[in-house]
Amino acid sequence: MAFALAVPLTRLQRYCVGCFFTVGVALIGLATLGKYLLNPTEANRLIETGQNIASVTRIFHIHFSIMLVLGVYFGYFLQREATAPALLRWILRGAALTSAVVLHVLAYRTGLLALYTTLLVDVVLVVILKRKLLVGLGLLTCLVVVPYAAYESLPSIQRRFWGSLHDVTQFREGRDINTSSLSQRLAAWQTAQDVAARSPWLGVGPADAFDAMMQEYAWQDYGLRSEHRPMIHNQYLHYLVASGLLGLFLWLLVLLTPLLQPAMRQNPYVVHFLVILGAAMLVDSLLEVQIGFNLFVFLYGFLVVSMERQVQAAQQNPS
Repeated sequence: MAFALAVPLTRLQRYCVGCFFTVGVALIGLATLGKYLLNPTEANRLIETGQNIASVTRIFHIHFSIMLVLGVYFGYFLQREATAPALLRWILRGAALTSAVVLHVLAYRTGLLALYTTLLVDVVLVVILKRKLLVGLGLLTCLVVVPYAAYESLPSIQRRFWGSLHDVTQFREGRDINTSSLSQRLAAWQTAQDVAARSPWLGVGPADAFDAMMQEYAWQDYGLRSEHRPMIHNQYLHYLVASGLLGLFLWLLVLLTPLLQPAMRQNPYVVHFLVILGAAMLVDSLLEVQIGFNLFVFLYGFLVVSMERQVQAAQQNPS
């Protein structure tokens, strides 16, 4: 309703909002990085045990990491705008680079997954759709070299990598996973699949999803104590459990149908927003938490709905 009734922003106003978001996220990232550097040994110990460094603004690490990824890509596209002053271009480049560095040093798993999934999609789009083989090769090289360099140079990435492998091993071998965040997600995904299999078409209902998960844990608890039994942590599985295949199909329409429109596919902000959020939702139920819901709805309105308005206005006034 708010987006339907709001007065559309001018191009300059929209550009300023994008710059404010990109630079603001980078500054918060820098402050959080400073918090990490105050005691990197203790921070790396927390990372190894599956915990995360909270942002200085107390934004939950999953949503903060997604914002950092958005800052990386938005900063890159904003600095390419022809009307951007030279000084602002350098500020945006610095902000994008800062967000990327913070994301790696703090080793946020969800953000790194979204970052490199989006980069892989870029490789496919550049090679297949744009036929730019050299550019695609360059991006593919970055996709391999940057993670490797990060692993070799950052203790936090090493701790996160081996800690994640340990979590997976704990789950596969049926060991105690009460303190293993990734193992608990694997247990949650398996539990969600079992629940969804019994109500595949319409699901158990959004209001009953939590109760259905807890009842399933009562049958198969994976050794988890009641206080450590997680919800689904996958937006697609969440819709499958809560609303069945019908609900999942409707959700995918919301997420993917904008890309069926040529004008949307040519807008890098829209494409990258949808890919980044779509990738992050593979490992978290973003829309079930208020900050995640607000982030998605705001950007969907700011980017997708606004673009649809522009397309409609151009069709009504072709001159």
